Amino acid sequence: MTDLDGEGAQRFIVATDLQSGVVLMSLLIRPARPGDRAALMAMMQEFSDYLQAIDPEPSPQDDWAGPAEMERCVALSFEADPVVAAAIAEQDGRAVGYLAWHMGIFEIYKALFVAGLFVTNAARGGGVGRALMEEARRIATARGADYVAWMVWRRNPAALAFYERLGAERYDDNMQMIWRLRA
Repeated sequence: MTDLDGEGAQRFIVATDLQSGVVLMSLLIRPARPGDRAALMAMMQEFSDYLQAIDPEPSPQDDWAGPAEMERCVALSFEADPVVAAAIAEQDGRAVGYLAWHMGIFEIYKALFVAGLFVTNAARGGGVGRALMEEARRIATARGADYVAWMVWRRNPAALAFYERLGAERYDDNMQMIWRLRA
């Protein structure tokens, strides 16, 4: 992992040919910029479609976001006082994944919370998700956090298996509660 531009961009070598040592695929992870809005929107739509394919009949608490809600969510990374930071994973100049995160408290410990992680279907299985989660770990460590924490939809077995392969532990002692402020 090498800092490319002094602003947090990281290149992860994801796949090399074992015989020749030739890099078959490399991945750039960099901070999201306002010019990434369209790519983020497209990936969020693909993510929404993916989740709806798992369970087309959401529970009453589930809100499948439409374009206006997605745009509002993307904008949270680019406000004067951003609520969330985002990173883009690129392969060959194309956005193939994102990581959204913010700092906070888990129980009594400083933590980085992953607010969103997504890898496009075309790039899934190629190490992009692992690289994005390693970036979350790197950021958390650099900021003195004790944990990286996130939520996973219990109806998404592929995501649960992925996180368990990373070595993550299930923490189901608490139940998430929400208090809706907008209708």
